[in-house]
Amino acid sequence: MPNIVLDRRTLNRALLDRQLLLERSEMSALDAIEHLVGMQSQAPDAPYVGLWTRLKRFSFAELAGLMTERRAVRIVLMRGTVHLVSASDVLALRPVVQPMLDRQFRSSAWARGMRGVDREELVAAGRALVGERARNPAELRAALGERWPEADPG
Repeated sequence: MPNIVLDRRTLNRALLDRQLLLERSEMSALDAIEHLVGMQSQAPDAPYVGLWTRLKRFSFAELAGLMTERRAVRIVLMRGTVHLVSASDVLALRPVVQPMLDRQFRSSAWARGMRGVDREELVAAGRALVGERARNPAELRAALGERWPEADPG
């Protein structure tokens, strides 16, 4: 294979094309999420705007449906920030980043606020709660705070 060096403009265009930012795509929302291998989603509305700018036929209801059906999820992943990924991608990505997240957590204020709380028990309780239905952070704090009132609810 010849050794090709891209000039700055060509590299820029290639990167924008890879990110679906040169022209709107015919892809479905789920296909775009998988193509991008996750989208920044620290703010809940970010992936809606991100997909709207990239897809010709995007509807907000499509993404809401993917999340309600748990075919797409917002989860802490890359760089320890919230990303929107497909359910199948999260199964591959989360184990790769989990060691970094564990290190990050151990040195956090959250870990200090959980003194006396068994982490595995907390994870199991949290999973059970979100397994019942989608919950926002305030609902999770309230439910878990009842079980561990001595811990920092944050």
